[in-house]
Formats: sequence, structure tokens, C-alpha cells
Amino acid sequence: PALPETRVEINTPITESPAAFALSPDGRLLVFVASGDGASRLWLRSLATTTAQPLAGTDGATLPFWSPDSRSIGFFAGGQLKRFDLAAGAPQTLATIINGAGGAWTADGRIVFGSTNGGLRRVTAAGGVSEAATKLNMGERNHRSPFVLPDGRRFLYYVQGTPDVAGIYLGALDGRAPTRLAPADTGTAAYVPLGPGSTDASLGGGWMLWVRAGTQTLVAQRLDVERAALTG
Repeated sequence: PALPETRVEINTPITESPAAFALSPDGRLLVFVASGDGASRLWLRSLATTTAQPLAGTDGATLPFWSPDSRSIGFFAGGQLKRFDLAAGAPQTLATIINGAGGAWTADGRIVFGSTNGGLRRVTAAGGVSEAATKLNMGERNHRSPFVLPDGRRFLYYVQGTPDVAGIYLGALDGRAPTRLAPADTGTAAYVPLGPGSTDASLGGGWMLWVRAGTQTLVAQRLDVERAALTG
């Protein structure tokens, strides 16, 4: 049966980064950036309660994202990529990155992350030396806001650059050439797979959501992942 509509208003402490939040994959927890009565840091709220708690050791945190098991949070702070394990209650440094610009966590324990001055990089979730996941091409300024697809091998990301190259791209961790899927002015896209039992199997893949270029409109369109093409 269809789930009932639910509306939730969440009033956060004072924040200069209202878009810096992330819902856990299991749909139970929300992490966001806010300052409250001190430095900007991560706050965690269960959707089963009405209160949020700051996470110790996350001062200066930006752009949080979740591990697939909803037990850890990745974020950027102090020129570093870090993770916060909810059970341990303390952050761990994974890699050095100047001006981090979004991250995504794969099911096999890798983190893909962007910056404002280069291509995407990847590192194991345990930390170590990062390596290039994408490289800049002519007219591109940076790659950011990766979103890993359910197969764990491919990812959406945003390319900032000249109008003829800027947009949402589909890349892969195996090094295959990326494909530009749509022009875009803002740096994020998301993917939602087709639900179980879908009768529209001919289109394959799922939905890609992004803000259409030149508008303030959120749109969704079917993405055929194997063909690397939007359809319908």
C-alpha cells in the first residue's frame, strides 16, 4: 500500500549552511550543520524525537554524508575529510582535502569526494592515501557533489565550468569515460531506483533528480544507467 503523506518541520539552531544536511539511508536519523551557542558543528536528530544533539569533535564541519549502514557520518573540517562513528563517538581523519565539496560512501567501503579546485578523489573508509577518481577536462573548473548509485560502481557528479561543459555527469570507479547527462547550474543530483515490482522495466534504471539549468525547478527524469542516457 502507498505510504501516507508526512510533513515534518525541523527547526534547527542558527546555521549559515541551511543546505548542509543528510538523511540516513535507513530513514531514521538526520544530521545537519548548525552553530547553536558556539562554533558550527554537526548535530544529530532522530526522527522519532523532537530534539537534536551536537556531535563532539565536529567543530567547523561542513557537507555531511552517511555510510550505507547508517552507522557513520562523513564530513569535511579543517582541510580534512573525516568520519564520525556513532558508536565510537569521536571523529577520525581519513584524508587531507582543501575546500571539500561533497562526498559519497560506497557499500564496499570507499569514499568518493570532491573539492573546489580539482577532480573527484577516492579513499578507503578506513583512511589512507587518496587517488584520483576523475580528471578535469578543457573548460572544467572542478568536480563536486558525488552521488553513488546502488551498484556501487557508478556515480553522479556535478562539473562546474564553462556553459558547454557544466552539468550533471555519470562516472564510474572503473575508469570508463564519463557521460554528460544534463546541463545544470547547481551542483547536486540524486538517484532513486525504481521500486520493487515496477512494471516499467523497459526503461530500466531509476529516476535522476536535479535542478534544471536556467530555472529554480526540481525535476525528475528516468535514467537508463546501462546506456548512460536520460529517457522519457
